[in-house]
Parts: sequence; C-alpha cells; structure tokens
Amino acid sequence: MNAIREAIARLLRSAWVSGRLRSFGIDPRRYWLLVNLFGELGDRGEMADQLGWNGAALTVVAKLYAVLFGILSLIVAAGGPPLSMYAFGSLAVSTSLLLVVLLSEAGNSLVNPAESLVLAHQPVNGATYIAAKLTHLVRVVLYMATAMNAGPAFAGLLLKESGWWYPPVHLLAAILSGFVAALLCCALYGWLIRFLPAARLRAAGQFAAAIPFLLIVFSGYVIELVARLGIPRWLPARPSTRWAVAAACGAFVIGIVILGIRSLSADYLVRVSSLMHAGSAAGAKVRRSRIGEAVAWFFGGPAARAGFSFVSRLMLRDWQFRRQFLFAAIGIVLLGVQIIATGWRTDPFSRQFSAAHLLPHLLGALLFMICILLPYTSDHKGVWIFLLAPPLVFGRFARGVHALLWIEIIVIPHIGLLLLFSWVWGIGKAALFIAYSVAATSVYLAIELRVLNGLPFSKPVNPSIGAAMLPMMIMGGVAMGIVVALQYFFLFRSSAIAALAAAVTGATAWFLTRRNLVAFEDSIHHELGLISAEVPSMFKEVG
Repeated sequence: MNAIREAIARLLRSAWVSGRLRSFGIDPRRYWLLVNLFGELGDRGEMADQLGWNGAALTVVAKLYAVLFGILSLIVAAGGPPLSMYAFGSLAVSTSLLLVVLLSEAGNSLVNPAESLVLAHQPVNGATYIAAKLTHLVRVVLYMATAMNAGPAFAGLLLKESGWWYPPVHLLAAILSGFVAALLCCALYGWLIRFLPAARLRAAGQFAAAIPFLLIVFSGYVIELVARLGIPRWLPARPSTRWAVAAACGAFVIGIVILGIRSLSADYLVRVSSLMHAGSAAGAKVRRSRIGEAVAWFFGGPAARAGFSFVSRLMLRDWQFRRQFLFAAIGIVLLGVQIIATGWRTDPFSRQFSAAHLLPHLLGALLFMICILLPYTSDHKGVWIFLLAPPLVFGRFARGVHALLWIEIIVIPHIGLLLLFSWVWGIGKAALFIAYSVAATSVYLAIELRVLNGLPFSKPVNPSIGAAMLPMMIMGGVAMGIVVALQYFFLFRSSAIAALAAAVTGATAWFLTRRNLVAFEDSIHHELGLISAEVPSMFKEVG
C-alpha cells in the first residue's frame, strides 16, 4: 500500500502534471507545499471542520452511506426494474446527495478560510491557494461516490440485463458524476465571489448550501412547471438538429463552469480579512429580552437567563452552527408550511388524514437538528471562561437552555397554530390537538437533551454530523411515519382517547425532562472537569 501511495505521489509531482498546473496559473511547488500543510493541519485536528481533511470523520460517513445504500439497492434490485432505470435512479440519488455535501464543504472552505489570515502575506497567488484548498474535495468525491455506489453496483448483478461489466462501469460513472458535481460547486462559488461583495459572501454561501433542500421541497412545483411549459414541444423535430441544440447547451454550460472556476482565484487572498469579518454581530446593539426575563423568573434566576441568552445569541452568530443547521432547517420549515397550507382545514378528528398529524414530528426533527449541532463551534477554545462560574449554577444554566428551545420552538409556534385551528376547527378540537402536540414535541425535546453532551458551543466541529444529516433524517422519518400511522388509526378516533394520550404524553415529557436535565448538567460538569485538567498543561504559574 505504501509503495502504491509513493508511486501515485511521484506521478502527481511529475513534470507533465506540473506543466498542466502552470497552464492554469498554479505554482506547482507552492501548491504541493500548501497541500502538505493542510494535510498536516488536518492530522493535528486544526482543520477538523472540513470533511476532506478529517480522515476519521470521512471514513465514518462513508461507511454509513455504504450500509444505507447497500440495503436500499438490494430492496430495489429485488423488484426487478429495467437496468437503465435502476442505473439512472441510483446515480441520480447518489449524485444529488453528494452535491449537498460538496456545496457545504466548498462553501466552508471558501467563505470561512480561517488559516488564510496567516497565509495572506505569503507570496502565494490566488489560483495556487484555491487549488490547494479545494484538493480535499477530490478525496470527498472518491470516498463518498464509491461508498454510495458500491452496493448498487454489485446489487445490479441481480438484474437480468446486467453482466460482469456492470459494477466497474457503474462505479466509474458515479465517480465521474461526482467530479462534475464538484466542478459545478466550485463554479457556483466562483461566480458568487466574482459578483458579490465580501460582506455578503457568507450569507450567500449559507443560502447556496440550502439550494438542494429547496429543490427537494419544491420538486413537485418544479415538475409541474416543466410540464406546463411543454419544453419537448419547443425542440426541433429533426434528430440531427436536436443533437446540435444539445451540443450547444453543453458547450454553454461548460463555458459557464470554466469561467466560474477561473473567477475563484481573482484577488481571493486580498479579500480574506473581509471574508472572515463578514456577517459578524459584534457591533450589534444588545437588547434585553423580555422572554429572557421570564425565563429568569420561572426557570432559575440569572443563571437560567444566562443559558437562554448565551445560546440564543450564538445560534444567530456562530458560523459553523448556521452553516450546518440552515439548509436542514429551511427544508423542514418549508416542508411543514407546505403541508399545513395544503391540508390545514381538515382536522385530525375527522377520520381523514390531516396534515396536522405531522406537526409535532416536524418540530421534533427541527429540535433534533438543533440539539445535535449545538455543542460544536469553531471558537471552542473560549470555553475556559465557564471555569470561572461556581459549579452550582450549571443546573439552572441547563434549564435556561431547555427553556429557550421549549419556548421558541414549541410554545410560540403552537400559540399561533391554536389561533388558526380554533378559527377553522373550533376551540375544543383545536385545544385538544394543540395540547397533544405540545406534549409530544416536549417528549422529543426531552429525549434529545441527551444529545447535548456538554456545554453548547464548546467542542470542535465534527463534519461527519453535517454530512450524515440526510441519512439520519431518512431513518428518523421512517420512525416518525410509524407514530403518525398510530395517531391516525388509533389516537384521534376519539376525543377521549386523544385527551388521555395528551395527559400521558405530557406526564412522560415532564418525567423525561427532569431526568435528562440532570444528565445534561452532569455532562457540563464532566466537560469542565476535563478542561480544568488541561489548563496546567497550557499555562505555567509565575510566582
């Protein structure tokens, strides 16, 4: 294995490869120095927020996708679909998921370049730096494309039309599709960097990462729009003319991609300082929150308000949290709005399926996203300041964090929906359903408190969590579907059963919340104990 790696390294550093790099304005010597530097920083955990430089996280994510796609491919292949449909479907799904990961990874690399503040004064041109910075996308493509398509490639042998040639052809097509997706991502950010001011690039990068989820949410509308436009009727009837039009469109797309990639290197390092300070809320006016005052009054005094204010402030400010949470949150929220808007007039007691059945589970999924991402930040080294607080306050601090999530994600949305549903269903049905929904969502939150392992915004970023978000959503969606079926066929067939279910669920939420808040407090003390043990190795007292 080492001999193979050395042979590949010699090939990549050959005169031919160096000549190709120079043709793109890349200095080969500085390029390899930067690649080695980024690799060393990745091995030391200094670039753990970037999946391509974090080998352990990339391996975990690849195994997760390999297992998931392997199982799904066996199920699909057992149905005996046509080979062309099977191949196109599996490649389309894997490339779409890979595009989600690559958009997030490319955006994190290009609009949050922390290490470039040190390198900006070095004699490195923009093209060389960008090429070295995005080299890790090659590793992401190779790992992820292979993991997502190894199972489908070999499961395709179960189909009658396939032969021994199918697995290598499928894998090669998947890897090539992955590289095309990577080039599209780079071109997109190239155009953003070319036309947008540095102060807007972070927000634009976060929105770009949300584009695939927006397409999924609005896929029905897009398909309907394409059907109404009747694009096939616009195409010429002659096959030769159609091929000419297709070639022209392909050349246009290739030109757009090439120009976008070339735009990446233009004055990039000159704009690094503006990029790193863009979107900061440091100068924003801090206002005293009325909800924070209520939390202090009902949930444990100033320590509870501190937990509420600390988390609510950093959820809006921390780059890594917003980057990983925004694209998933937008998809969940828009999906919920779309579902409720299409079926909000049907109440769940009408013995018909109602969109309201999904409400507590969508909010539970949103809370899961928050809780799984909340412990991580790129500024985790500042957590030492919590060592100055007395240990007894962290129980109330934990209650403040829980109060933030409970009030702003559960209580406030349900108050608005209570008014809406009361107008349409009547006050009795609306109040009973909202009581059950609040209790069910509170159970979700109580269980998900276990995910908050330690202080919020206190750990280095784990990129495997963001990359594995979609498979977790799929598996969670299956479990939620079972609960929705139970609600439809049993709970909401009678108001008495629904009232009993709301009471039992509320009592369960109260018990689990008390228990898991204690576990949350214990995890905070444990983490602070580990940090305090590291302090003597970082500082030396001078007497």
